[in-house]
Amino acid sequence: MDHNPYKLNLVEKKPADYLEAEEFKNFLAKNKIPIKRMDNLPRFANQNNIEMKKLTREGSAGSVPTIFKTPNSTQVKNILESMKNNNNSVLGKELLKKKKEKILEIFDKTEDKQETRTSIADKVAKSLGVNCNRKLVRTVLDAKRSSKLDKLKKIS
Repeated sequence: MDHNPYKLNLVEKKPADYLEAEEFKNFLAKNKIPIKRMDNLPRFANQNNIEMKKLTREGSAGSVPTIFKTPNSTQVKNILESMKNNNNSVLGKELLKKKKEKILEIFDKTEDKQETRTSIADKVAKSLGVNCNRKLVRTVLDAKRSSKLDKLKKIS
């Protein structure tokens, strides 16, 4: 098993602009970036181009701790945007539930032949500030409101 898969440099002392794993997780939580598992922090940092290093450990037991460079505000903003539009991230899963609720809410409020799947997707995207497409709208409506689909305007 490779203990240094990202080929990180080993340093004796932690530089000032670096955070240990627990501090890094707290920093992310403070910036509304949810992380469920601490063991995934190096993978998360690697995928988001956050610089990492290995710190010389005290004693002979345990693994070598990884330290993470504090991300700047632009990086934090990019990470948040990326997570919002990825339905497999923790934040993306939460937003997916909100999207589905919003789709049903808009569909239930609409009058006959007033909305299309695309117009519902546009309204959801505008109200939540995340990507939404007509395929998601179709999937949700087929699953939850299949008997009322004639309410939608058909574009031919």
